[in-house]
Amino acid sequence: MNENLKEILICELEAELDAAKKISVQEIADEIYSIGFQCLICSKCCRRDFGDNRVAVTTTEIHTIECSYNSRWEEIAEPFVAEAKSPEEECETNAADGLIDEEGNIHTFGWMLRRKKNRDCSFIPDDTTNHRCEIYKLRPLLCSTYPFYMEGLKLNTSECEGVGKEIGAQESYALAELVLKRYILELEDTILTYKNYNGFETGENGKNIAESCLKQGYLNYVVHYSEGSYRIVRNI
Repeated sequence: MNENLKEILICELEAELDAAKKISVQEIADEIYSIGFQCLICSKCCRRDFGDNRVAVTTTEIHTIECSYNSRWEEIAEPFVAEAKSPEEECETNAADGLIDEEGNIHTFGWMLRRKKNRDCSFIPDDTTNHRCEIYKLRPLLCSTYPFYMEGLKLNTSECEGVGKEIGAQESYALAELVLKRYILELEDTILTYKNYNGFETGENGKNIAESCLKQGYLNYVVHYSEGSYRIVRNI
C-alpha cells in the first residue's frame, strides 16, 4: 500500500466516521424493533461447526479483558486471519493476496478472540451443552451486538436463529446504542491502524519460507493494529 492510497483510505474512513456520529440511535432502534431479535443462548455463533465464528476485537477490548482477568495478550487474542479450511490454504491465500513478506512473515490487520484447536472460541466451554461465555460481562461489542452490525452507514444482519423473534422497544434502543458505539469504535481503531501502518517488502522466496515454517508446525505473523505492529509466532 503506497502513501497516496493510505491517505485516501484514511480520508474516506474519517468521512465515514463523521457521518456515523450523526446517525440517529432511534432510527437504528426502530429498524431493530422492526426486524426483531431474541438471543436463544445456543452458542452457535461461538462454535466453528456452525459457520464463521471469528470475533474481531479492538485493542481497548483486549486491554479490558487483560486487566480484569489478569491474562496475557496472547491468551486473549490472536492475529485476525483469513477463514481457511486448513493452514496450508491460509498460507496460499495470503501469498496470493501479497501478504507474505520477503522473510516469510504473514501480515495481518487487527486481532480476533483466540480460538481453540477445533476453532471454537476459547471462552466457550468444551461441553457443548454448556453455552455460558466465560467472559460474558466483558465480551467484545461484536458479541453483544450480534447479529447486528453497521456497514456503509447502514444496519445489516448476520444469520442467526434469533432474528425475527419479538423484541421490546427499550431493548431495541439499548441494542442500537451498542451497535452504533461498536461502529464508531471500529472506525476509529481502523483509522489508527492505517496511520501507524508503514508497509513491508514482499519477495519471491517469502512463500517458500512460510511453507517451510508450516511444515515445522508454526507460522510467523506481523499484526498491524491501532497501537503499531506486533510480531507473533502461532503454533499450528
